[in-house]
Amino acid sequence: MKIPKHKNPCFDCGALCCKGVAVPISTPRSKSDWDEIRWLVAHERVQVFKDHENDWLVEFMTPCEKLDEKDACKVYSIRPKICRDHEHDECVKNGEEAYHKIIFRHLEDVDAYLAKRELKKLKRKK
Repeated sequence: MKIPKHKNPCFDCGALCCKGVAVPISTPRSKSDWDEIRWLVAHERVQVFKDHENDWLVEFMTPCEKLDEKDACKVYSIRPKICRDHEHDECVKNGEEAYHKIIFRHLEDVDAYLAKRELKKLKRKK
């Protein structure tokens, strides 16, 4: 049974879940962890974020080679299991809460976050 476009949660989403690869990383705790995040986001089309479930991930913004010019999957019937298992409510577009709690797209984003965090620590010590 075909789902009508207006009831399909993937209709007109732009294949957001197919345009990047997100890999879990350890929660940054040390200066070297933060330096590694700075290094990651200094690269083009790479971002690091803490998601709505408090997991830290590095995302490489590179589209799946199996998307056609209309952002449809060319191998939908034989797509990988990870694609099949992706729930609509996990989608950045369809989720009920903000997907990113913290996001770093540039080295300067990390520096600003760390400076703000350091300032909060100093204020608490007073």
